[in-house]
Amino acid sequence: MRPNGTDPGGDAEHGWSRVTSMARWLARRRPPAVATPAVSVVIPVYNAAATLAECLTRLFQSTYVDFEVVLVDDGSTDQSPAIAANFPVRIVPTSGRVGPAAARNVGARAACGPLLFFIDSDVMVAPDTLARLADRYARGDVDGLIGVQAAAMRHRDLVSQYKNLWMRWTYVRQTGEVPLFYTTAAAIRRDAFLSTGGFDEGYGNPNVEDTAFGQKLARLGIRVRVQPELEVEHVKRYSLGGLLRTDFLRAVALTRLKLRHRTELAHNNTSVPATYMASVPLAVAGAAALGAALLLGTHALAAAGAVLLAAAIALNANFLGAIRTSEGWGRAVAATPLLGLELVVVGTGTGVGLLTYVLGRRY
Repeated sequence: MRPNGTDPGGDAEHGWSRVTSMARWLARRRPPAVATPAVSVVIPVYNAAATLAECLTRLFQSTYVDFEVVLVDDGSTDQSPAIAANFPVRIVPTSGRVGPAAARNVGARAACGPLLFFIDSDVMVAPDTLARLADRYARGDVDGLIGVQAAAMRHRDLVSQYKNLWMRWTYVRQTGEVPLFYTTAAAIRRDAFLSTGGFDEGYGNPNVEDTAFGQKLARLGIRVRVQPELEVEHVKRYSLGGLLRTDFLRAVALTRLKLRHRTELAHNNTSVPATYMASVPLAVAGAAALGAALLLGTHALAAAGAVLLAAAIALNANFLGAIRTSEGWGRAVAATPLLGLELVVVGTGTGVGLLTYVLGRRY
C-alpha cells in the first residue's frame, strides 16, 4: 500500500476501468467551467502513463474549483494522451518532441487564467494546494511562488530519499525574494510570464531551464518567493546511476549558465548552498589525493585526501542533519558516502562544463 492509500498494482496500464470511472465521477461533481478560470495548471507530459492518472485525479479532488488544466502532450508514445482524455482537461499537442521548457511555453500561451501553476506529471497536489496558492496571491505582494516537496515520500530507498530530501531542504530554507523558479511546483502571474518571453528553449531536455528562468525573473525585477506551506509530493524514484548522471549533467549546465552571465559569477543565484559549492573542490582534491596515494603507496597523500574529504562532508553537516531529523541517524550515516561521491561527480561535471564552454558549447 502506498502512503497515499493507493495500490501500487493499480497503475494506469493495469487499472483502466478504475481510471475511467474515477475521471467520469470527477467530471460529474465538478461545477460547470467558468469563462475565465482564476488558475491555469500547466503540465508538460512526455510518456507519463505511470503517474498521470493519479496526478490528474489529485488535481480534480482539490477543494478549490476555479481552475483549468492545460496538458501539453510533448510527443508521448505511451498511453498518456488516452489517460488524459478521460479527464476534463485541455490537451495541447506540441509539434513533435520539443522538451519541457518549450512545452511549458506552449501551455502558458494556451492558458486562460491570470495565474499559471506549473507542475510535473509525477507531482501530486494536496486537496488544499490550489486554495493555498490562490489565498497567498490574494495578498498582492508577489508575482511568483515556489512550492516545496513534502518530507513524506513513497519511495523509501536511500538514493531516492537522499535526492528528494535535498530538493526539499534547499528550497524550504530560502527566505525573502529569490532568483529561483522550481517547476516541480511553481506559480507566476501569466502577464509577468509572457513579458519575459518564457523559458529558454535552448534547453531541449530537462535540466536547469527553471533555474535559468528564475535568474531571468530576478534580473527583470519580478518578485518570487518560496512558500513552504505549498507542499506537493514528487513521486520520483532515483537509482544511483540516475542520480549521479542527473547531478553530472546539471553541474555541466549550471557551469555554462554561469559563464553565459559572467557579471553574476560572484553571486549565488541558485538554490545550492554556498557551503556545498565550497565543498566540491575539496572533495575532488581529496579523491585525487586518495587515488594518487593508492598508486604511489604514499601515506601522507592518503592522510591529506582523508582530511580534505572529511572537510567537504563537514561543510554539508546541515544537510546531513536534516536527513537525521527526518529519517534518523542510520539514514544520515548511510547518506554520508553518497554525499562524498556526489560531490566528486559534481566537481567533474563543473570541469566538463568549463572546458566545453571554452570549446564553444553554450547549453
